[in-house]
Amino acid sequence: MSVRTSHPVSSPPAVQKQPAIPNRTPELPAAVKSVSSLLSKRDYEGIIRRLHSAGRSPAIRNTLGVCLMRLGRKEEALSVFRQFVLSSNGFLERSEVSSACKRNFATALLVNGLVGGALDALNQSGDPDHPRAIELRTCLQDWERSLSWWRWLDWKINRIVAKDCQVPMNFEPGEFEFEVS
Repeated sequence: MSVRTSHPVSSPPAVQKQPAIPNRTPELPAAVKSVSSLLSKRDYEGIIRRLHSAGRSPAIRNTLGVCLMRLGRKEEALSVFRQFVLSSNGFLERSEVSSACKRNFATALLVNGLVGGALDALNQSGDPDHPRAIELRTCLQDWERSLSWWRWLDWKINRIVAKDCQVPMNFEPGEFEFEVS
């Protein structure tokens, strides 16, 4: 007589659903989608006309700010970015704003000659290894190397730059949060 030990019979493992991977690109507002043909033609004036009163979402404001920078309307661009990137106290960047918007804010500061603010904004933007962040840092390093010894010292010690400061960029300012065809 043999003794049988009973082993619990296991059922096949249930198929588990994989959690949905969140979409990393936020859904673009219809106003931004509607200007895609204008973007492919680089009709920045047309885009500005359409987006000025299209809403206050970060995607709309970012697209508007980039177009303003690319047209050389740098003060207007800076105003647009300040309105949605900075918190209500005007000193800290909002955490919910994307790194691309924060880099664009740093770029707007830079094209307006506000080098110290641009460096601070770039440091707060997150994602320091992003290609655009690297390009901006390279522009700043090249600019530093171009300074006279006294100007460089004043910059390093006091963060003072000449009133007519220009940091040359070898790329088109600003980046969109979506692919432009």
